[in-house]
Amino acid sequence: MRIKIALFATAAVGAMAFSGQALAQETTTVWKGAPQFVNDTLTFKVRGRVYYDVVSQDVDFANPTATDLSTATSRIRTARIGVEGTWNQNWAYKAEAALSSAGGVTQWEDLTLEYKPNDTTSLMIGNFKSTGFENISSSRYITMMERGPFNDVMDNGRVMTAAAKINGETWTAAAFIHGDSVNSADPALGSSEQFGYGARGTFVPVNGDFTKLHLGGSIRFRDRGKGAAPLFQYRVRNNTNFGGRNVDTGAIGDKDAQYAAEFLLIHKAFSLQGEYLSANVERANGIDHDIDAFYVSGSWFLTGEMRNLDVKRGELGRTRILNPMTAGGMGAVELAVRYDSVDLTEAFTQARPAPPAPAVAAISPLAGEYTALTFGATWYPFPYVRFMLNYTDAENDLTPIRLANPALQINPDVDVKTLQFRTQYDF
Repeated sequence: MRIKIALFATAAVGAMAFSGQALAQETTTVWKGAPQFVNDTLTFKVRGRVYYDVVSQDVDFANPTATDLSTATSRIRTARIGVEGTWNQNWAYKAEAALSSAGGVTQWEDLTLEYKPNDTTSLMIGNFKSTGFENISSSRYITMMERGPFNDVMDNGRVMTAAAKINGETWTAAAFIHGDSVNSADPALGSSEQFGYGARGTFVPVNGDFTKLHLGGSIRFRDRGKGAAPLFQYRVRNNTNFGGRNVDTGAIGDKDAQYAAEFLLIHKAFSLQGEYLSANVERANGIDHDIDAFYVSGSWFLTGEMRNLDVKRGELGRTRILNPMTAGGMGAVELAVRYDSVDLTEAFTQARPAPPAPAVAAISPLAGEYTALTFGATWYPFPYVRFMLNYTDAENDLTPIRLANPALQINPDVDVKTLQFRTQYDF
């Protein structure tokens, strides 16, 4: 049953301890997006978020036998509810579930229990993310509506993890081990779940009031396990959670090693951010190959705000709005641009033999290169609400299977243009 039963049992005992002690002292309330109840060193707060999206997407196939697609829809991208709090200055917890998601599956998100023996050391166990600057930063605070294909390829979502972290005034260092997600089914008899381990470090050599420079790096090693454990799959979406994936290696990875670098430069209302990933994939058939991915994005607050870098956590925080509408102002306006690139070509060229002619049906462009340019505009009426507009022009340059008869060769490339609008609030 992995660590999930132990985690739930610990949370239940803690909740009973909280309720028993809370009656003994006077409870006060503070506002942190929603009421937070404070009783001496005990705190309790309900948390949640809702993202409502309207999406228009055009898919153009280079293959003349395929029908181009044009879709317009509205949907709940994310709806979550949860709780968080502390028992004292040393113990904290968080539990959050996705009540509705674009995938239509209700599941656990963050489930964490944290022990802090002092102000600079943290030991955490639960279902959470471990590496990647934009990945571990909350989607409530990232610049674009989605994290993009870099995060898809990294495949570093919430999994059952034990982590240790220390930090100074301008640096952090963390190490972790992990298994599968708490939402995954238990492995079949005779099988085992995936296993991974790694580390991440960050450093902020410039930490002024108006200029900050964040640098970081991480490593992670994964083994898919044995028996019925699924192979790792490397694929990307078109900078949106809507629609299909056109660049996709299929399930191929037995083990992988990931090396990533990250940076963020903030100067007053301007910022520049990027990450790079290089991964070596070991296939079950003995063939190894490399994949690469990176993005670079820039943003500018027309209204003078400055992005919030949480230096001691090595992630983004909530932006402070200078003139929120709740205080009679107009809120904040941010413009942004982002370039993405993913190269999965080697996964195709090293592993897929050519079928005999004229096997047209065997054409299966599963790998290739992805590039995209995204433009974004966001209005923040006040810190807990955002209205976001993103437009992405994506190119999926796919690698066709080589046929013995060149006359039967078909160009499998796919261009995807997506316009999407989001209403977002959290509490």
